[in-house]
Amino acid sequence: MYSVLYEDNALFIINKPQGIATSFGRQKCLCDIVFSEFPYLKEVKGYNENEGGLLNRLDNETGGIVLFAKTDDSFKHYCKMMQEEKVEKIYTAFVDGVPFEKMGVIKTPIAHHRKNRKKMIAVLNRNTRYRGIPKYAETFWELIKIKEGVSLVKIIIKKGVRHQIRVHMASVGCPVIGDKLYNKKTYHFDNHFLYASGIKLISLENKLIEINIDVPFIDLF
Repeated sequence: MYSVLYEDNALFIINKPQGIATSFGRQKCLCDIVFSEFPYLKEVKGYNENEGGLLNRLDNETGGIVLFAKTDDSFKHYCKMMQEEKVEKIYTAFVDGVPFEKMGVIKTPIAHHRKNRKKMIAVLNRNTRYRGIPKYAETFWELIKIKEGVSLVKIIIKKGVRHQIRVHMASVGCPVIGDKLYNKKTYHFDNHFLYASGIKLISLENKLIEINIDVPFIDLF
């Protein structure tokens, strides 16, 4: 169901499969599965009650790298690192369309959609209607390959906003393939084609952790 990619005295790094939630909801989630095997993690202080040391969340259909702190001190340490943008998160995606450049940075703020509570929206200009307060978000992308109007892109973020990559890529005309919220095309895939495929950070023990994993759908296009 999942695999442990890295472990030390302070940190678990796990590969979450696509199609399951990271945190608690109506369905069985990654936290349920991980805590059943490592029950002591439940006692670690987290962002929310019962989330243990969960440090980052992925959308249900997004698979890949998820971090769990193993102690209260390590949770505090890694939270601070993320807030200071010292954790580099790398994603792989197939998107519709071909970007105009070989690489770029999207810096459009993101807010909650005015009507649809499941969606976020890129605040492109003063005429954009939204709820709440927009959050600054920065998404770096690099074009890797093009095939029949589909682009393989590498994406790097250091501080995540809900649905950030999906919203940002859609805002520049290159929505993630299979994305049921932000891609207007109809696809019949079980999951969208976005995967948290790499991470780079300095551990609590001052060791460079750099992990890159295989993406299950990489050979489909």
